Amino acid sequence: MKRLFFSITMLLLVIAGCNTKESNEVDVEPYTLNDSLFIESEYGDGYSYFNVSLDLPVTNNKTLRQNILHWMLSDETEDHVSYLETMKDNFFEEDGSEPRSNYEENFSLSEQTDEYVTYTTEGFLYSGGAHEMPWYNGTTFSKIDGSIVGYDLFEDPEQLIKIIAENIENQYFSKYVEDDFYFEHEDITTLPENEPWIETDSVVFCYQPYEIAAFAAGMPLCKIALSDLKPYLSEKGKMFLKDN
Repeated sequence: MKRLFFSITMLLLVIAGCNTKESNEVDVEPYTLNDSLFIESEYGDGYSYFNVSLDLPVTNNKTLRQNILHWMLSDETEDHVSYLETMKDNFFEEDGSEPRSNYEENFSLSEQTDEYVTYTTEGFLYSGGAHEMPWYNGTTFSKIDGSIVGYDLFEDPEQLIKIIAENIENQYFSKYVEDDFYFEHEDITTLPENEPWIETDSVVFCYQPYEIAAFAAGMPLCKIALSDLKPYLSEKGKMFLKDN
């Protein structure tokens, strides 16, 4: 009888474990809104384009799903259809009211583990002028409570400025920016405005255009190994990354 009870208990634990893992798994449902409008103005004529694509989260973890949608859309809605339709209409009325204007954004599920899921977003807005305005960043969500995991991984994020600056110089400027482009990593005195995100065994830090350099320098970023960041982790970071 005891053996039967033990077997049943173990079976229930296995089932519970499987259900927990399944409830935190994130699949995606692609959604795209692509539209254009022909415009004639004093500056000529042509099409203005609007294109947004989403990897909508599909998961039994309701809090996680809600927080991802709020990050993609707005804290005030999870209705992606109405939100994007309104966004599109506003674009054609304002920034996209001139020929050859363009708005493009893509939200993609980048990777996930049992502990987290990371999304990235990239896009650009062009509404006339010398160049478009691009962006690129990522966000990591905890599968434990659905929250965004970023600078709170670290006890004092300001201590990271020097190590970020050195890695930006070695990984980005020395490889991808022309030699005559002026840059001194000692000039970096602030953290990226956007939260960092986890990517495999690293944390990614990315500055947007104009944050630390001229537009021509692009979006300087670096990936720092988790092993190099362990001395800076907060208690949350130590718990969250205990298996790394």
